[in-house]
Amino acid sequence: MSLKIRNIQTSLYRVPLGQRTITDSQSTVEAVEFLQVKLDTDGDLTGYGMNWSYTPGLRAAQVMVDENYAPLLVGQDPVLRKELVRRMLLSNHFVGRVGAARVGVAAVEFALWDLACKAANKPLWRYLGAARERVKAYSTDGGWLTWSKDELVDDVKRLVARGFDAVKMKLGRPDPREDLDRVAAVRKAVGPHVRVMTDVNCAWPLATARQWGAKLADFDVAWLEEPMNPDDVRAHGELARSITTPIAVGETLYTKQVFRDYLEQGAVAIVQADATKLAGIDEWLEVAALAAAFGAQVVPHTNVQQKLHVQLAAATPGCILVENCYESLNEIWEEPVFVKDGWYTLPEAPGVGLELRRAAVEKHRIG
Repeated sequence: MSLKIRNIQTSLYRVPLGQRTITDSQSTVEAVEFLQVKLDTDGDLTGYGMNWSYTPGLRAAQVMVDENYAPLLVGQDPVLRKELVRRMLLSNHFVGRVGAARVGVAAVEFALWDLACKAANKPLWRYLGAARERVKAYSTDGGWLTWSKDELVDDVKRLVARGFDAVKMKLGRPDPREDLDRVAAVRKAVGPHVRVMTDVNCAWPLATARQWGAKLADFDVAWLEEPMNPDDVRAHGELARSITTPIAVGETLYTKQVFRDYLEQGAVAIVQADATKLAGIDEWLEVAALAAAFGAQVVPHTNVQQKLHVQLAAATPGCILVENCYESLNEIWEEPVFVKDGWYTLPEAPGVGLELRRAAVEKHRIG
């Protein structure tokens, strides 16, 4: 007997990061917004989805779910997930096919997957078919631009002492010489056996990326992340042909077609697909398959939804790492995942695992 979606509820939260302020080349972050989507069925299953934003504005995605998508979903069989996603994407054609409109689609799609996994009584990674039983973590919860060089070095030493053998730091100071000096200090502090990644957050023009990206090879940098405007695939292809440090992109790409263009032009070596920016899990899996076909590695972008991407990584052979960030937000999740000795634990509760703990977030509700 098939289920029918009976009701869709949304709620919006703004959760402070606590005592930390996060700064990169583009933004300063003091809190994170969360959109929770709850799908009630006429059976005993409830599906939970979620999406998030560093900056105010997620209310736009909530409006899309409430006013555009909910009427399309009520009375439908959640097993028809791909058809329902297609209808949602078509419904937002005149108000935006990416950005907030797509963020709302992903939140609903996660809830549909949650129902499917719960119906099978399996966590997402087991439902998909596992490629591994644990997932390697790297830390991106440090290296912020506002930190002094001494603070940066002290922090990476702390992370390595915790068991991380891969750490990421931010680039994009007004003078790239400062960036390079900080990279040199980190490499000296952690030694040759710890992987060091760098992230520009789209701040450099091509000329800067060529000049200073080439110098990263002197410090055995594992990758250069989002060096330029993510819409400029051609520039990334030119950069990839002029430096030896691998290029990573994906955090701000919204469609599988854009990933295809990057891969076809040889403009990316590390595919950082994020299911919360794509149309959900199905499209993420398609991007991962594309990456495999082109021989590229997959390292999901994930700041606040590690539980989702850790499970996708466990089911994806070409996925080598998952980042770990904003551990102060672990308390808001039902059954969060943790890192121990550099490895993620994998959840065993049925579902996708994107339910927010009501007791933890209700005081932060804004809609």
